[in-house]
Amino acid sequence: MAAGDWDVDVTTTSRDEVGELARAFSSMAAQLAQVDRQRRAVLADVSHELRTPLAALQARLENLVDGVEAPDPEVLGTMLRATERLGRLVTQVLDLSRLEAGTEVVEHGPFALADVLEGAADEARLLSPGTRLVLEVEPGCRAVGDPERIHQVVANLLENAVRHSPAGGVVRLRAGPAERAGLVAVEVADQGPGIPAADAERVFERFHRGADGGSGLGLAIARWIVDLHGGAIRALPGQPSGCVIRVELPTP
Repeated sequence: MAAGDWDVDVTTTSRDEVGELARAFSSMAAQLAQVDRQRRAVLADVSHELRTPLAALQARLENLVDGVEAPDPEVLGTMLRATERLGRLVTQVLDLSRLEAGTEVVEHGPFALADVLEGAADEARLLSPGTRLVLEVEPGCRAVGDPERIHQVVANLLENAVRHSPAGGVVRLRAGPAERAGLVAVEVADQGPGIPAADAERVFERFHRGADGGSGLGLAIARWIVDLHGGAIRALPGQPSGCVIRVELPTP
């Protein structure tokens, strides 16, 4: 196991402490093997997601530079969106590596949630003009933490919600007091297919990929940031359909 061989199976017939230890080692090896497979799959997928659009961008740029084709605003706009998507993917990978290494510094101070949520909503509207985004923030909602990092969490959740919503669908971003005292709740609700109950926790695991084929990084980063703030994040079924991601943060 120390050499990275997760196929080791510790066989034992005893029922004492040594047997319990052996079974724990076998369980640990199986979990590590699964995480390693997921990591390799995500690395391969991330490499593919980077290489394919980069090759296409390079080909079109070479045509423009060589004068083979004239500049077209629509083509240039598509190229810009592809570049922005690549930038977001690279940022997610870097964020995950910093968070895992424990080198990420989170500022803690009171801030108004309305400003953060409005900024994230405006960005989402620019990236997804075909989806109607409704923002509902109760007056006076404040949280304690790093507004830049909370903006990142909400932006990730909105991007996921838009991706899962049907054409012309509605995504709702709400904020108000949580059921538990001393917390404020932020919710992102979509009209997509929802998350199966069996995956409600797994979607926040690093490298977990859902049926949509996402990178498996965004929700893991969101949970890590929320945990650093002393908050909580979970997936709930939408009413009557869809999914609701609820984030609870400490209040001043």
